[in-house]
Amino acid sequence: MNVRATIAGLGICLAAGGALFAEPAPKRFTTSDRCATCHRDIHRMWNASAHASAMNNTTFLDSYREVESGRGSSSPGVCLGCHAPMAGAIGDPELTKRISWEGVTCDYCHSLVSVEMHGSGAVAGVDFGNVKRGPIKDATSTGHDVAYSDLFAQSIVCAPCHEYTARNGAAIMGTYSEWMASNAAERGETCQTCHMGVVEGEVVDPRIARESGAEVNLHAMPGGHSLDQLHEAIAVGIEPSRHDDRLELVVRLKNKGAGHAVPTGMPVRHIVLELLVETETGRSFHEQRTYGKYYKDSRGKTIEQVADLFGEGVQLQSDSRIAADEVRTETFDLAVPAKEAAYATVKLHYEHAPRGEGEDGVRVTFFAERRMIRPDAEEEPIP
Repeated sequence: MNVRATIAGLGICLAAGGALFAEPAPKRFTTSDRCATCHRDIHRMWNASAHASAMNNTTFLDSYREVESGRGSSSPGVCLGCHAPMAGAIGDPELTKRISWEGVTCDYCHSLVSVEMHGSGAVAGVDFGNVKRGPIKDATSTGHDVAYSDLFAQSIVCAPCHEYTARNGAAIMGTYSEWMASNAAERGETCQTCHMGVVEGEVVDPRIARESGAEVNLHAMPGGHSLDQLHEAIAVGIEPSRHDDRLELVVRLKNKGAGHAVPTGMPVRHIVLELLVETETGRSFHEQRTYGKYYKDSRGKTIEQVADLFGEGVQLQSDSRIAADEVRTETFDLAVPAKEAAYATVKLHYEHAPRGEGEDGVRVTFFAERRMIRPDAEEEPIP
């Protein structure tokens, strides 16, 4: 099936988040492997990121084919605006250029000059050419011109692709808005604080310019698929108590580390709290809670696949995600006699299923703890 954009002939080209170019920019563009000639450490990090594979991965391409074939009412250019922003920028709607398949590539991000919020999202302004922009004030280069821009130290730079509102006003993605409403924003913690921390590395390959003790921002930009990020996001507390012939387990989930809701992003991501209790007499209890954002289509049917989020009449159905700084308390009341010992296992899973449950989905367990609950309600961790 054809996997090419159908935005040719519209007279405009879509860039990330809906940024518009009156015509393809008539300037030189740089592929990521050319950037790697001098910026090897940074390229290595980026090459392992979700940004690098935003366009060229089968999960996205399967969903994109469905939107392109007319399953969703929006133009496929909406998808390419974030997954292949260079395609619109250079006027390559047929996706014939290598750089169009590089996803959120070096030249696109480091050519950003402005981001402005509008009612339907964020609009990015891009100026391609020999000037590469970034957050280093005293940067110099023999390979191209450089310019300092404080835009790269602000969360708004992420908004064009992490804030999306449908034409009918339904807020499909709102990561930037969630951050704006969080305590993290008040403390001055940006998206870059958590997703682009400073690590050891060379800004420029030592063969070209040596710098001892060099550090760079982490261009892998780990997100929801990262175990480290998931561990940092949620703290878990488990409190058992006995009441006659009942065992009460209180599980508290605190969004302590994410400056946005957990999970965030496209509404095909979920966090699942799973509880398994086994008694010494062989009885077992299994319960779970799922946290996510759910939408319904114009017929009132719950949407399970990304492609359907771009249809007409999409509306929010429910939102059970854990907001930034929120403590969510779950109480489980189980028929376990007071004199019977029990073993409780609590797990947290991250699920990402853009094509529906069971279709190339991802399920990652990022928290697991097993405890013995004695008859007197005293409990201790089990190795």
